Amino acid sequence: MLARFEAMMENLIVYPERMLANLNMTRGLIFSQMVLLKLVEKGMSREDAYAVVQKNAMKTWMEGGDFKSLLLGDGEVMACLSSEELDRIFRMDNFLGRLDTIFDRVFAGATNSSGPE
Repeated sequence: MLARFEAMMENLIVYPERMLANLNMTRGLIFSQMVLLKLVEKGMSREDAYAVVQKNAMKTWMEGGDFKSLLLGDGEVMACLSSEELDRIFRMDNFLGRLDTIFDRVFAGATNSSGPE
């Protein structure tokens, strides 16, 4: 099983553009948790923040459109957040910014699998 996994990893082909396209298919909904947390940080109650995010997320999901655009048009959201803050929330770097550190931590033990020296 380990040999099959190793062969699979050695032959893995990654298409970053396709990965980004797949993420963009969510129409921004992948950022909903970050929006909720920022609204709470800015003073909105968790319950109210959840309701506002849920309302806009469901509208995006059911009717199409773009989650961020709906948030920009929502007075409750914009009373707490600026458009610049929303821009910062909706950056893909929020997910990828620490990727190298995570991989270093995960695979650091794999290179020294013979045990303590």
